[in-house]
Amino acid sequence: YLIIGAGPTGLGAAYRLKELGENDFMVLEAHDYPGGLAASFTDEAGFTWDIGGHVVFSHYDYFDQLVDKLLAGEHLTHKRIARVRMAGQWSPYPFQNNLRYLPKDIQWDCVAGLLPGKRPTHDPANFAEWIMAGFGEGLARHFMYPYNFKVWATPAELMAYAWIGERVSLVDLEGVLKNLILGEDNVTWGPNNMFRFPLRGGTGEIFRR
Repeated sequence: YLIIGAGPTGLGAAYRLKELGENDFMVLEAHDYPGGLAASFTDEAGFTWDIGGHVVFSHYDYFDQLVDKLLAGEHLTHKRIARVRMAGQWSPYPFQNNLRYLPKDIQWDCVAGLLPGKRPTHDPANFAEWIMAGFGEGLARHFMYPYNFKVWATPAELMAYAWIGERVSLVDLEGVLKNLILGEDNVTWGPNNMFRFPLRGGTGEIFRR
């Protein structure tokens, strides 16, 4: 077996082959370090920088047990604290669940697009149409379109949406209104609400080990 690249997937494939008793394989890597786009580097001042995957989280016992084995307890567990900067305010993530920090006109813009009859009901043809059907015009314009273009560097119209799974928090009109009226936050969504991070060496330490 020839494995091209010593990133997380390549290393995972090699680890699994070894685990299955297969020793006839080779991993080729163009760089002089492992980790690929999830590598980490320490600069001359001693600061460690992750160039890709910053946090580690999963719902898979096999993966979690491997990370535990590699880090041997040398990790920290954090509760995610994430904010979205808009209109001079910091709004907790997910943005669509925490509109109360925004100016009233933007709040209404986002809520109005969620009202019954405001969202398209046909099957979406791409990610942009999926956003409009799920989030409405206001949330799409103020946040979902610009945010996802910044993340993926690709117009949503050119993207499929079958990959979404747990990566995008769906919106619930009742929950949105409840948080607005009661002044509550909803910051618990997502698989990375709690995550682990190596005690030293950044995310790349997992792949170096």
